[in-house]
Amino acid sequence: MAMDEQQMRSECRRRTEEEKAALAEAEKKGGKAGGPGLRGGGRQGGTQGNRPVIDSNFIMDCLHRNELGDAELYKALYRDDFVFNKSMDRWMQWTGHYWIVDKMDNAMASVEGVAMVYQDEARRLAGEIREMQNNEDETKHLEARRDQLNKRVSALRSSRRRKNCLMFAHTSADPLAIDGTEIDQKPWLLPCANGVLNLKTGELEPGRQQDYLLKASPLVWPEEGINAPSELWEKSLHEIFDGNVHLVDFWRRLCGYSLVGEVYQSVFVVMTGQGRNGKTMIMDMLTKVLGPMAGTIRPEMLLDNFNPSSSSGASADIMTLRGLRMAFASETDEGRKISPSRVKWLTGRDPIRGRNPYDKYEVEWTPSHTLILLTNHKPHAPADDFAFWERMKVIPFTLSFVDRPPTSENERRADPMLYKKLEKELPGIFAWMVRGCLEWQQVGLDPPSIVKAAVDEYQKDEDSVGDFIEECCITGPGYSVGATALYQRFEAWWKENVSNRIPKQRRFGDWMKKKKFEKVKSGTIKYNGIGLLDGDDSDSQYGPFQGG
Repeated sequence: MAMDEQQMRSECRRRTEEEKAALAEAEKKGGKAGGPGLRGGGRQGGTQGNRPVIDSNFIMDCLHRNELGDAELYKALYRDDFVFNKSMDRWMQWTGHYWIVDKMDNAMASVEGVAMVYQDEARRLAGEIREMQNNEDETKHLEARRDQLNKRVSALRSSRRRKNCLMFAHTSADPLAIDGTEIDQKPWLLPCANGVLNLKTGELEPGRQQDYLLKASPLVWPEEGINAPSELWEKSLHEIFDGNVHLVDFWRRLCGYSLVGEVYQSVFVVMTGQGRNGKTMIMDMLTKVLGPMAGTIRPEMLLDNFNPSSSSGASADIMTLRGLRMAFASETDEGRKISPSRVKWLTGRDPIRGRNPYDKYEVEWTPSHTLILLTNHKPHAPADDFAFWERMKVIPFTLSFVDRPPTSENERRADPMLYKKLEKELPGIFAWMVRGCLEWQQVGLDPPSIVKAAVDEYQKDEDSVGDFIEECCITGPGYSVGATALYQRFEAWWKENVSNRIPKQRRFGDWMKKKKFEKVKSGTIKYNGIGLLDGDDSDSQYGPFQGG
């Protein structure tokens, strides 16, 4: 996006001429002229009414104020084009509808625009000097001003002066600067290549600098708007979900909800099923639609053994989430254990704090992402954590798409060109997601029975204590068992069926309490309402109580 010298010269001259015309018009009306490039108005601490007019008086005032004056001229030229992000310690550049990080150092290159304003003023003075006749004192005065201007032009083409101009531009009064917390704080706005989508209406609007939207979809919003077709995409989803219309509709609402950069419903989406089932293809297409607003996080962030950086250190893993609308974690290994507290944190509304390795300061932001796990093997999770399971939305992928003739009931023939075909429908997929967002606003997520059943099955599979009770115990009002005997039987069962890492007796007691089996003490500690199936318990009685 760097401008060559000819383009920059033309742009600076255009802006200067606009200022002169605005000044002349204002003087005719007895009013004040506005500043250069008033597209956004009132950004970065300034207001439209107090912007300087780039005329000869302003230019010479900047010249006399040395490096600070260079910065004032830079701010007058580029207030709508560049802003310095204090948290990132980087310049950002306005693209027309959203901001980008100025990786190409266009802010630095644009210092040449300041030099050109001085140079054009020097040339104007040279013209005046040529027209001077019989006024030696005035001629000398103008020549001195011209020489000062030319000297400044030369200085601004040195590395030191260029850097100092930028430094003063973001550290002087009314700076071209933000502290960084302003970034991506408009959850209902979604920028794209040709504008900003208002997700409440589905309408495309012009971007505004003061919204400070940094991440944007790379796609052009189609002329058809939300009615843009996505026939192959929708047909593919029906095939992947085995014709379950309710599941397809839910997935559309869920994808639409994820476009909104704010947590209204705490959900943890698990897309599960053996390989070659379409879930990766779906993730890839959604990522192409959202661009930098969709991203992957390390699956370890969701697991019990994840060790995040200290709060004072850099936290690149956490910073990955900033500004995302969809956050994908892929493939946890079989047998891994999920951290419910971490999932609840990453799917909640509480502010998140973090700092990139090269950022100066920690920043805090409101979560904007929907968390989605794609996995062949569901990680182990505590069956008794109510808040965790309330968040859970399991989407089962039951079919496999193979490159040979299908040989089983759950196999379908894959289309090797599907990716390429779907890429042509990306604008339509974009519109499909926005339709889902509008639908979600009307009816909510409304998960279908297949999703609820998958969650119930997952929770039941994770209820190891429930499995132990079902396999080894008998329950009812007439049964009792010693706490030690019950735990010893549990230890043996757990080691045989789950793992060698056996929960402590205190943890087992907590689980039994949640199962509504209370400990009682009558000589020895017992559990009432439960007994062992084989009756092997020397300090308990089994069967209906005899009374007394």
